[in-house]
Amino acid sequence: MANYTSMLKGTIKALGRKAKNIAEDNAFRDVYDRSTTTARCYTNIAKLSVLINGELEDQQKVFNEIGRTFYELNRSDPPELFAELFAKVGEMDDKIETMRAELAAAKSAVEAARSSAPSDESALPEEIGIAPEPEAEDE
Repeated sequence: MANYTSMLKGTIKALGRKAKNIAEDNAFRDVYDRSTTTARCYTNIAKLSVLINGELEDQQKVFNEIGRTFYELNRSDPPELFAELFAKVGEMDDKIETMRAELAAAKSAVEAARSSAPSDESALPEEIGIAPEPEAEDE
């Protein structure tokens, strides 16, 4: 029967010598150095990209605040250069107010339907102008 312990020790020693030779080999060290440098560069690129995006978001918030303040200060008498944009904002404000009124009416209809017929929820969607969903058939 073969002596497996001595064979295993010999194999481990051979692997150790190979590893030492590879570690001492300058070509391997160069590849390792280039790889770690490249990895550091990519890490730095990712870090800087995230930092730049954060700064751009902060800058955008400041620009928005500048624009909002300018609009509020000049709402009644917009400069000629911005008159069309101010008109668009006014139209958007009107549209938003219309939608808010519709939302308030829908909420009122829901509350009115709930208070008048608490046990009959099936009538609720029709009262606010929404078609009820078809009931699923039992299988």
